[in-house]
Amino acid sequence: MSATSKRVSKKLWRVEVEWRDSILMARGEWFPASEVQRRRKNDRCYSVGFVLADDKRGIVLANSVHGGETCGTISIPRKAIVKRWRIR
Repeated sequence: MSATSKRVSKKLWRVEVEWRDSILMARGEWFPASEVQRRRKNDRCYSVGFVLADDKRGIVLANSVHGGETCGTISIPRKAIVKRWRIR
């Protein structure tokens, strides 16, 4: 750990977040409208991690935390979150 890095709090919460993602059906192909509507129903994602930030913009999770460093972070916009729960 470098002299300038700070330790991350030992009291990080672990959560699971269910959220809606965008779906890409591109590549210049044509799709029947019914297929687009069907695929749209499969836009749910689940992420698990340590909460690094939680504010009006959204939540930031990390899958690994060591000292002042993190790995595998994801930022999920507040409007995309369906529900979340704390993991003990």
